[in-house]
Amino acid sequence: MKTLADLILYNGKIITLDGTDRIVEAVAVNKEEIIAVGTNEEIKEFMTDNTQQLNLEGKTVVPGFIDSHVHFVQTGLNKLFLNFTGVDSREEMLNLIKNRAQKLPAGEWIYGVGFDEENFADPQPPTRWQLDKLVPDNPAWFSRVDCHSCVVNSKALQLLNMPRNILGLDRDRKGRVTGVIRNKANFEVRNWVLGNIPNRKRMKAIQVATRLALEVGITTIHSMEGGGLFSELDLQLLLEVKDENPLDIVLFNQTMDVDRVLSLGLDRIGGCIALDGSIGSRTAALIEPYADEPTTRARLYHSQKRINEFVTTAHKAGLQIAVHAIGSRAIDQILEAYQVAQKEYPRDNPRHRVEHNELINQQQINKAKELGVTLSMQPAFEYYWGGSAGMYSTRLGEKRAKRTNPFRDIIDANCLMIGGSDSDVTPMDPLLGIHGAVNHSNPTQQLTIKEALKLFTINPAKAAFEADIKGSIEVGKAANLTVLNRDILTVPSDEIKDIEVMKTIIKGRIHYARY
Repeated sequence: MKTLADLILYNGKIITLDGTDRIVEAVAVNKEEIIAVGTNEEIKEFMTDNTQQLNLEGKTVVPGFIDSHVHFVQTGLNKLFLNFTGVDSREEMLNLIKNRAQKLPAGEWIYGVGFDEENFADPQPPTRWQLDKLVPDNPAWFSRVDCHSCVVNSKALQLLNMPRNILGLDRDRKGRVTGVIRNKANFEVRNWVLGNIPNRKRMKAIQVATRLALEVGITTIHSMEGGGLFSELDLQLLLEVKDENPLDIVLFNQTMDVDRVLSLGLDRIGGCIALDGSIGSRTAALIEPYADEPTTRARLYHSQKRINEFVTTAHKAGLQIAVHAIGSRAIDQILEAYQVAQKEYPRDNPRHRVEHNELINQQQINKAKELGVTLSMQPAFEYYWGGSAGMYSTRLGEKRAKRTNPFRDIIDANCLMIGGSDSDVTPMDPLLGIHGAVNHSNPTQQLTIKEALKLFTINPAKAAFEADIKGSIEVGKAANLTVLNRDILTVPSDEIKDIEVMKTIIKGRIHYARY
């Protein structure tokens, strides 16, 4: 007996990404699954009087977007904090802080995120003395856009009580702590500050982040929670509520404590287990020094021995591992660890991951391919920081900046590459990520639209061992669908980011509709 449809989408352009890249007119859904794809006439056979019919009127449907690198709870929290995204002067930043301080009682923390001093005429973050003039009675913490440095005022420093010799406390020429914090000190500060936020605010943050994801067509997230840059409370709360959330949530715990992850019943570990920092904060571990600070090429955060031990333990336990590595030295370190673990305890296709890979070279790409390692990239980084006038050129010099995020080299090596946002470093927005991959500032590294689309659909499904249930529009797979107002395959490449998501459907239910 033929299964009949609860929902039919018809009269559209449905990009299946089904292996043959078939494009059809209609799709039929029963409960949570796709039961048929084909022409309008073929799909009519699955209709009943009770079938919900959605006339696409020529709109495009793609497999539900997957963001493969999100700090989900923190994304929501950041929307509740003072946000400096788009602020292009230190004066404007300080004025926003002043206005917020005037609304708060003495002693209450002021949180802010997203500042980028590279947008300032004088590219320096504010100091604690400048903050003290505006907020003498409130502890204040403001995180850089990449999360790898921050600035605090004197009141916050008193409460934090940091060891004077901890790595990362910036000092002026007189040896005084400026309030700018990087490296290990930044991890300590973030963990303390974020760990003291009440759970009621975290619950609200999850609601905010869920709405943001649905609005941009996301149906699945790979959520990187807990760890040094965030709070274990995020992970604990998300574990409690994730089954009630409309999004499919693939959880990674950002810790090296393998026993703890196993005790939680998780089969993945890592995310932003940072082997180095970021290019913007000059803490990514480079081979050659920074162009705009030639006295440093930054330190690795861990010894090779420590990383080998962690990776081998997690690998032996059967976990999928993801580790943050941006600079070439950090990428070398994690690939070496994966090689050691696989040699000692061979596993069939563990699909371990390296996150970010902004300065991966061809030799490392080849090694990742050989080891079966997935390269998790954030194409919007190139949109925001690429090009001759971008942050990459400032920090690395124009020649080296042309080698950032080598998407084409990775795809041509047949290495599995997946796309994410690293939200809230850049916003959850797969269409912006696709735009960034197609419009890479170095034309030799640009992807086709279809290749870029796969970074946010079928490829991350493969990376998470879920390609049998999602990532393409095929019979038997989850009815996770994203409806777009324009044809993504034919739109001019410089307009991809302007495409609008009209509907987000997860397991056959419409969870977001623009109109």
